[in-house]
Amino acid sequence: MHPHSTTLAGLLLLALAPLSAAAGIFAPAAGQPGTTAISRTDPDFDAWAVAHQDYVAGLAVDAAFRTPDKALGFPGNSDGSGQGFVFDIVSLGRGGSITLRFSPGIANGPGPDFAVFENSITDTFLEFATVEVSSDGQNFVAFPAFSLVPAPVSGFGSVDTTDVEQLAGKYRRGFGTPFDLQQLAGSPDLDLANVRYVRLVDVVGDGSVPNDLTPQRLADWLGLPLSGLPQALIDIVNSAPPGVYDPYPTVGSAGFDLDAVGVLQPAPLDARTVVNPFGAPEIDPESTTVIPLVVYSGSINEGAIDNFDPTAIDPASLGLGALQAPPMSGPFFIDWNADGRLDAAYTFPTQGTGIACEETTVELSGQLTNGLPFSGFADINTPSCPDAGCHP
Repeated sequence: MHPHSTTLAGLLLLALAPLSAAAGIFAPAAGQPGTTAISRTDPDFDAWAVAHQDYVAGLAVDAAFRTPDKALGFPGNSDGSGQGFVFDIVSLGRGGSITLRFSPGIANGPGPDFAVFENSITDTFLEFATVEVSSDGQNFVAFPAFSLVPAPVSGFGSVDTTDVEQLAGKYRRGFGTPFDLQQLAGSPDLDLANVRYVRLVDVVGDGSVPNDLTPQRLADWLGLPLSGLPQALIDIVNSAPPGVYDPYPTVGSAGFDLDAVGVLQPAPLDARTVVNPFGAPEIDPESTTVIPLVVYSGSINEGAIDNFDPTAIDPASLGLGALQAPPMSGPFFIDWNADGRLDAAYTFPTQGTGIACEETTVELSGQLTNGLPFSGFADINTPSCPDAGCHP
């Protein structure tokens, strides 16, 4: 498990250390003790962004750096061309933005849930972006951005890593900046169990982007009451500038250069499932017959919630209903809905599912062969049940 932030004790040590040792109060550069940087090769990454939308290039971006597809997939090699960290990026430009789509979505788990990769060639030439997330693609919630960078930074200037937190671009190329969805708990219209979209907005480095660092925000980030924050930290935070600074102005590939966004805590994939594809989904809970069920393929480019390949299901992982009945037969692969992709059919024992009278859906859950979990809800009805119900 990766730490989502430095500990309070670590923050206090940084705050009291000589300026020559640490200028700020947050985690240091990649490779240093206490860093929160996550290597692109970390085995905890389960997935990467699969689609993009709403790319708006800001000012000072050459055409060579306006390919948003380069933000998809693995850092440094999104399209298999092996261009490396420096050129396998999309530049947001001054004030630009992009939204990435994820399949599977991102869930709120222990520690960080996703990480953002930029292409900085050093630990100090750092260009930042603010990070927003959404479950529905319409309602976005922003992570508060913290900065102690005290004054404007020239276009070739430096930023101390320990001066910033919750800003994408904190770490050099090949190392992701982590974000923990727990920081956004209680946000309306955000399902922390299933975040599907991440939006990155370039920080124009002239200080015009507001700095969210306050004693209360820092205490919330640490999970402390404000009264539990040491006075040394309060004094430092109260000296924070009102805006966020980074190297400015830059040209050619100005602003934040997005390499990739990786998922550390995947949400279950959504599978479209149908009971009895030959007719009405009627089930008699007392029946000793089987339940035919089809799992359809899906593509987010064609309106599905997830990219889903039913031929990659691990049949041994399947369970239907409250009692998780395993399949009696299957899979049988056929293009049931004539969309050009194979679907998977199974049969399940009615008595083993735990389906009760008056239930209207039944859940199928399982895993793909790569270990990613999925679930799907199929509509059902129970017309044979007496009014009183056939189960207590």
